[in-house]
Amino acid sequence: MRHSDPEGLYRALGVSPAADPDEIKNAYRRLAKETHPDAGGKGSEFQFHRIYNAYKILSDDNARARYDRRFTLEDAEHSWLGIHPVKCSRCRKVTAQPRTLTFERIYSILFFSFRRPTSGVFCTRCAQISSVRASFTTALFGWWAVPVAPFLTLRTIARNAMGGVRDEEADEELLWQNSRAFAAQGNRKLSYALATKLTTATDPDIAEEARELVEDMEARGANRRKIKLKDPWRIKPMAAMSHLMLAAVLPVGIGGVALQALQSVDIKDRPIHAAVDAVPPVDTSTASVPDALGANRAMPRGCWKEPDNGEVLYRINPRVAPGHEVALINDTDAAAIVKVRSAFSKRLIAAVFMYPHASAALGGIPDGYYIVQYAFGSRLNDSCVSFVDSSGSWQFPATENLRTIATGEGPQQLRYSLMADPAPAQAVKVPQNIFGQN
Repeated sequence: MRHSDPEGLYRALGVSPAADPDEIKNAYRRLAKETHPDAGGKGSEFQFHRIYNAYKILSDDNARARYDRRFTLEDAEHSWLGIHPVKCSRCRKVTAQPRTLTFERIYSILFFSFRRPTSGVFCTRCAQISSVRASFTTALFGWWAVPVAPFLTLRTIARNAMGGVRDEEADEELLWQNSRAFAAQGNRKLSYALATKLTTATDPDIAEEARELVEDMEARGANRRKIKLKDPWRIKPMAAMSHLMLAAVLPVGIGGVALQALQSVDIKDRPIHAAVDAVPPVDTSTASVPDALGANRAMPRGCWKEPDNGEVLYRINPRVAPGHEVALINDTDAAAIVKVRSAFSKRLIAAVFMYPHASAALGGIPDGYYIVQYAFGSRLNDSCVSFVDSSGSWQFPATENLRTIATGEGPQQLRYSLMADPAPAQAVKVPQNIFGQN
């Protein structure tokens, strides 16, 4: 019988694997006298304990039989020499507690939905990355088939958030492989911790062999109370929250667009109802607009009411407190509308009306990138946010970056002066049809 003797028990006593019990006992007594510190031996305390541990195993018939069986080269079924620790199938790194997991992706087209699983042996880090990627893909492409796609999408993201679909029997085999591989490499603590976890395995063969390994190591001094195995697979609240956010991205986005559309319709329709309820019949052919000096100017209009100077004609969102402010001066002889738009989408954020030779302020602007436009005219259209007969519309050339509220530095104030015929460096002319867009 050839032995690998990877733990060096026979070498520690200086005997062969075929030595009988008397040879082992005599070798131990001789070496103990030579190495025991209290007997004046020349060996170190480490050498003495190494000899003592070797004798403790080899002098016990059952323990020696387990050792011989476990490390016998000729017995391929019980040989642990060729066993290597399990590696993650993604990062290719050794992982002590691997898991066999499956994460699903849902794709939907019209009335059809189909799954695309991602399976493998994962470490905890790669499992988290793969689960988030699968949930992200599902959140983008899983909703679009009716009627079952929304249900499948939510169920799949929930499963991914809980750690995917697990094969527990395969996981027990992986842990047992690691326990034997670490034992063969001399990492007794990790091997013992994994074997302790497997003493209650569903596979009776794995459970029995794990109990033998635990008894063997406890006979050599392993302490169950001191050697504990942490569970890296506990569900982390922040990671689960990221999946829930992905599940809500599309419904919230669609709901936001629908709400915005309803708000826009409500804003446009609101003046019509207000005119019926609050405004008595008047002559709508002209309107009197006082200027800064108190004089009255006749202004034909189609708007339901006469706006005051500085009155906000439109605001896409509720006023932000404290918010940024746009201070305006209209030093011309014509009424003006000033609009603040998003610099990227060109969506209208807010609009304010100004009398001739007057000043106004538009506050409550949230953080963002904006452009400022203005136009002159005398007659407002039915939506009350643009002129029907504009005499010119311009845009200030600078894009304003208002980004200080979120950082705690306080709001900013922008100042603009409206000019009837500005130079190109001061303002750029824009078509009336663009200025009139919401």
